[in-house]
Amino acid sequence: MKKKYNVVQAFFIIICFMIALSVPEFLSGQNQEESNLDAVTFVRTVDGDTIIVEDENGEKKRVRMIGIDTPESVAAEEERNNQYGVMASDFTKSLLSNTDKLYLEYDLDDDDQYDRILAYVWLEDVDDTFNQDNIEKSMVNGIILKNGYGIAKRYEPTVAHDDSLHAIMEKAKENNVGLWQYEEFRQLWH
Repeated sequence: MKKKYNVVQAFFIIICFMIALSVPEFLSGQNQEESNLDAVTFVRTVDGDTIIVEDENGEKKRVRMIGIDTPESVAAEEERNNQYGVMASDFTKSLLSNTDKLYLEYDLDDDDQYDRILAYVWLEDVDDTFNQDNIEKSMVNGIILKNGYGIAKRYEPTVAHDDSLHAIMEKAKENNVGLWQYEEFRQLWH
């Protein structure tokens, strides 16, 4: 009987020891959720809605911001480029001028026919990417729209933030913010 009691006692001590070792790991995991955003290094702005980033392997990638569109400034077909595209590009350059690190959020499609990464681009690693305040203050796509330098544009099936981006654009449009003050800019989208 005493041997059986020692085996049970030893088993109980081992279980308690294993639990004690795993509790700190469990608790730290609760406080530090793993991010759903990919950290990248910002390299440069191509135009109002396209940037170059460097991934963790040092590979440079072209990123097209989804859910928005800005006028053209560097299109191969010169006739598509216009002064509003230059202004939108300048805004994005200015917005990101002091940025080293960005965070990418992907939707259903992660690249397009031009081999660009499709992403929502964040200035910081936010916990809730669907919070409207976060979208307006930390998502580059949303900041561009809030300041009136582009339009919200639906690109099926990448539509996770379409409603939020459209609402931001409508507010800028109603208040003639940024490029919305120019009738020619408004006519580009009709």
